Amino acid sequence: MKKITYNRFGGTEVLQMTDAPMPAGDIIVKVKAVSINPLDWKLWQGDMKLMSGRKFPKSVGIDFSGIVEQGNVKYHKGDEVFGMTSIFKGGALAEYVAVKAEDITYKPEAITFEEAAGFPVAGSAALQIFNKLLKIEPGMEVLINGAGGGIGPLVIQLAKKAGAIVTAVAGPAAIDMAARMGSDAVVNYKQENVLTIGKTFDAVIDLSGKMAYKAAKTILKKHGIYVNTLPSPLEMIRSLFSGGRYKLLVLKPAASYLEMLAASGLQLFISKRYDFRDYRKAYDEVMKGSIPGKAVFVIN
Repeated sequence: MKKITYNRFGGTEVLQMTDAPMPAGDIIVKVKAVSINPLDWKLWQGDMKLMSGRKFPKSVGIDFSGIVEQGNVKYHKGDEVFGMTSIFKGGALAEYVAVKAEDITYKPEAITFEEAAGFPVAGSAALQIFNKLLKIEPGMEVLINGAGGGIGPLVIQLAKKAGAIVTAVAGPAAIDMAARMGSDAVVNYKQENVLTIGKTFDAVIDLSGKMAYKAAKTILKKHGIYVNTLPSPLEMIRSLFSGGRYKLLVLKPAASYLEMLAASGLQLFISKRYDFRDYRKAYDEVMKGSIPGKAVFVIN
């Protein structure tokens, strides 16, 4: 089978399509679609080597959807499923992937394989923000910085469901999307600086990694909370001295989140689909940050 791997850290030039043996495991899934995530390049660029280790070769791809090829007591051959591999091991960007029962759940009939593949990482992150880090009450003012990415539309929808008044910050290509997802106000960061518009917020959720806590504090209300979804080791240390106002998202996959996502009715925004074999082109384009919503690989 074909699989994307890398033997050293670096840019997209280190990625290669290899012939690999069929995986062995409890459940084997024939992959139909794989989501593209910032975590992917953070791993193969070596930004997370402390967690992922330095042993090569390494595999690429975390969340996926597909059809069960080899099942067990719960999942049977032919079942349509979606789920995620171990974040630091990857392996989803392949024609087949081996998983455990707790790594997957049934794909809802109402969504496509591409949509299902885009949910696990982005959706789990969005759910954890509100389940673990922020308690949203009706009428709270919430700023979502970097709302145009893969997680943004889901965070907007969840914040609105909780009754928040949402201001989204996005680039020109994602303005319409952020509005359609339910934002009460949308700031085009190319035209306005959200730090100088004269508003303060009960919560600032930074999905882009580009608004530091020091800057966010200037627009937070007295007891406002800042959430960083892309923390560096240094930011993890800084959060310890914030008096509880600086929250870090450390993604912890769980089967319960997949089940919640399957039943959530949340809308995923996919703006770009790539053929499996165009993996370098896909990452080069998505890493530029100009593609709104999610991008996915399609594997035929």
